[in-house]
Amino acid sequence: MFQTMKHIITSTVMFAACLCHAQSGSDAPLTASALEAVVSSDLQALNTHYSGLVTFKIDKRDQLVASYISNGIVYRTDEAYIEFLDAAASTFVPEENTLSVQCQDPRSKCIQKEIHKARTISATGRMNLPVPASDPNGTRSRELISRLIEHKQGAELQQLAETNTRGGR
Repeated sequence: MFQTMKHIITSTVMFAACLCHAQSGSDAPLTASALEAVVSSDLQALNTHYSGLVTFKIDKRDQLVASYISNGIVYRTDEAYIEFLDAAASTFVPEENTLSVQCQDPRSKCIQKEIHKARTISATGRMNLPVPASDPNGTRSRELISRLIEHKQGAELQQLAETNTRGGR
């Protein structure tokens, strides 16, 4: 079982490293710290795009935290471990004017939603982000959130690869 997991993780890390290498256009794959710098840039771009409608951060547990704001007050907070999110499944929902970010496993409830006024916390399978007025079809919002998820997942895999790679054995 451990060998199978190790093989899957190693294959996934190699795949992610190849993707990062292909996207960067350089000869060397990006290190985990370089990918974390890209993630910081992605977060900044996402927060700039949402300009206070929603704020995004990655907490010390490596969870994506989305805080929804109205009149300067956080009314809702969604938290999810990024490794469980599916960047490719992010879709614009025109009826709700939201961007839906989903868990990789459609049966999973990997997102924790807290409604502050009602003092309720619930697990859900999707995060519905309002879309800024400047992005009526959610195209830019989807691009930015997908990029953040992909880069953070790549950084986590690269960190794992760097941690598990030992020379001289």
